[in-house]
Amino acid sequence: MAEAASITLERDGDRDSGDIICSIRIHDQKHRDHSATFRLLAVVKVHDSRGVDSESVLHEETFRISAPYHEIRIPRDEVLAYSYFGNMIDIEIHTRVIIDDAMLFDSKVSAEQEMELGLKPPANDDAEGVVEPKDDFFFFKNLKAIPFQAQVITLALVIVGGLVMLINTAIGAHDQFSPNHLVYFYDHYDSDGDGESPLQKALMGSGALGAMIWFAMRSQLRKYMKFRFKFQGKAIRPDEEYVASSLFAGRSRVPLENITLRVVASNMECGQYVRGSGTNQRTVSFTEPIRGVVLFEKTVGHIPARTPIGAHFDDRFSFTPMFELLYPPVSISSSHGLEVHWEVQLIHPEFVDQELVGPKNLFTYEDFLRP
Repeated sequence: MAEAASITLERDGDRDSGDIICSIRIHDQKHRDHSATFRLLAVVKVHDSRGVDSESVLHEETFRISAPYHEIRIPRDEVLAYSYFGNMIDIEIHTRVIIDDAMLFDSKVSAEQEMELGLKPPANDDAEGVVEPKDDFFFFKNLKAIPFQAQVITLALVIVGGLVMLINTAIGAHDQFSPNHLVYFYDHYDSDGDGESPLQKALMGSGALGAMIWFAMRSQLRKYMKFRFKFQGKAIRPDEEYVASSLFAGRSRVPLENITLRVVASNMECGQYVRGSGTNQRTVSFTEPIRGVVLFEKTVGHIPARTPIGAHFDDRFSFTPMFELLYPPVSISSSHGLEVHWEVQLIHPEFVDQELVGPKNLFTYEDFLRP
């Protein structure tokens, strides 16, 4: 059966010269004088067998079919999206026409379009290493550097958390080799009645608990200093210089030796996938760093205790490499899209590292499109 219409993205106008022009050809004259709706969509496709896709409407308008050909003009600066093919997600640009020609089911025509952004320079393959550098620290040295109350909380997390994990794993081992009517906690079946390993359930629970304990413990171990974001500017622009110390404020309770300050950035691929089954089915959100770039890095041999750290980092730097290397942000939903991520990192060879994630609203989409 022939489609009711065809859609062509005739010209992807650039920011200086014009509009995006979509041509719609109606193949059957029976649709004449019917109302139709045109939509330009951005669609995120997740690279996972159980991926959760998402779409958003970039432009929509209604028109009446008065001729076999109809043209839609969309100002290019209204469309903050583009075709993108990444590691974990793709962003596709779709056009859709819905013709109001039936009581229940209207005729619908969709087409994928190419809206290329243009090439970006080669990027660092180890984006995760840029955004999340390996955090080496000496536990007892770090423990001595934090306030007494934080020391008590940290030790309690280690002792109580470790004991709970050990007991939970022992229960799982017992239930694994016990008939179902004699298990303590973990039965041999899932919510759908299918067979499941009690020991595996226990190990998964212990792993999740261990992760929570680790994050809580790191939060306490970071209390050897205060470190906060303080940048007061309204926007960050390319080709402008910024003083590194203007981004943050901090003081340490103890002297800091061989401390490194870094400002880094990357794109983040964002999406969701489904894991588990039955009543244990859950939707998991993910972020995957790509195209990491180090914008500033400096190591200082010694910073005395209780002195402003910023005084040692009055160097100037530019965000220009970030605008040149990264793709502009595309937000399809609160959980899907391509973000611009940046952060200030304070890396210590013996203590847990500090990091401040910068606001995402300081950048302009157009600045990432400059040649």
